[in-house]
Amino acid sequence: MRRFWVSFMIALIGVGPPLAAARVFTLRQAVRFALTHNSATSVARAKEGIARDEGRLARAEGEPQANVSYGYLVSDNPLEALSAELERRQVTAQDFVPSTLNHPGTTRLGTTSLSLSWPIYTGGAIDEGIQAGNWGQKAAREFAQRTRQHIIAGVVEAYEGLAMAQAARRIARAAVAAASRHAHTTSVLFAQGRIVRSDALTASVNLGANKELLAEAASDVETAQENLALAMGAPAGVRVHISHGTLKIPALPRQSLEHYLHTAFVQRPDVQALRAELHMMQARVRAARAQSSVHISLMAQSQWFSQTPALRHNAWTVGAVISKSLYDGDRARDHADVLQERMAEVNGKLAGLKSRIDYEVATAYDTMHNAARRYRIAHANVARARRTVVLVDRRYGEGRAILLELLNAEEALVQAREQELGALYAFASHHVGLASACGTLSMRSLPAWRAHS
Repeated sequence: MRRFWVSFMIALIGVGPPLAAARVFTLRQAVRFALTHNSATSVARAKEGIARDEGRLARAEGEPQANVSYGYLVSDNPLEALSAELERRQVTAQDFVPSTLNHPGTTRLGTTSLSLSWPIYTGGAIDEGIQAGNWGQKAAREFAQRTRQHIIAGVVEAYEGLAMAQAARRIARAAVAAASRHAHTTSVLFAQGRIVRSDALTASVNLGANKELLAEAASDVETAQENLALAMGAPAGVRVHISHGTLKIPALPRQSLEHYLHTAFVQRPDVQALRAELHMMQARVRAARAQSSVHISLMAQSQWFSQTPALRHNAWTVGAVISKSLYDGDRARDHADVLQERMAEVNGKLAGLKSRIDYEVATAYDTMHNAARRYRIAHANVARARRTVVLVDRRYGEGRAILLELLNAEEALVQAREQELGALYAFASHHVGLASACGTLSMRSLPAWRAHS
């Protein structure tokens, strides 16, 4: 018993055998897991952190800077000796005797300095740098939001894919069960001499074909599980299962295509990110050009001089520094030109993104309507195919239909159910695709699920 609990706890913390690590997820649980574990989330968070740090650096450029230092000097230089006496405020008439000036001996001086500098005008360079940092943070936030939307869309599509694969496997199992009944019945009837051998062989071949379809469906389920685990960022060895549920049939888009295109251009986080990046580049260009303007800084300094480390003989200085670059080898201008080219690059990306949005929104919108029509047709076909199977089965039991007619009717039902399933999957996935293309996809807008009836 003790070994059992030890093995159980090892499996829970994830260091046990890979096959033991299996979890069941609802759609929302799968999305939350992905938003925490998918590697793209870590990349987006790192970019947000970089942008925050760059923003702090830009703001720090306009803050006062304080420094403290201590230096100790030993010298026999006459100038250093006289300077030391002056700094200690200990100059006497004897210090100006030629022999003392020429041969002062060894001088020892410790200097403690406390300095403060504060740029109060930089031609706008600091302010523009702060603005660039703020826009950079917005771009990183929007990029992270778009990354989360991509993750959500990928998980939902993979989750729906697994649900559809499981539904297809259930259809295949039902087909195998029906084929098994027919194979058993025909075998008994042939043994009794009531049917010909070809009917029994036909039923046997039909059973084998349906078993092969079931094997393919089971393989599709395993592939769908792997796709979902990959989309979620699940660790290796974790086998992902989903709760027993099916997608509710989503509603058709209620607005015009133009409405969804406008929504995408306004709300898509990647559009907002590129616009913010463009504003950031513009601010950096202005900051680069401001480097050649007049700069004004305030400065203050306090110093203490002594032969031993001590705060004695204080002297202070307060002033302002006005500076202007007269020639820097055109570095400021070239830097601004480089940033201008990057602005052109961002503008090109923005134009390309808008074209891609047109395609993505229109494709999702049109495909969803087409899938809805396909689903309605397939749903009606399933109802007709079910009635046909019932009628042919009754006629077969009465001896008024051959086995081949019944098998064909059941095969038609399987195909109709598969077509209905495929249309529902396309309908549901493009419903999420439209929300993703418009930039409105979030945890709140996840598609609803219901338990099997």
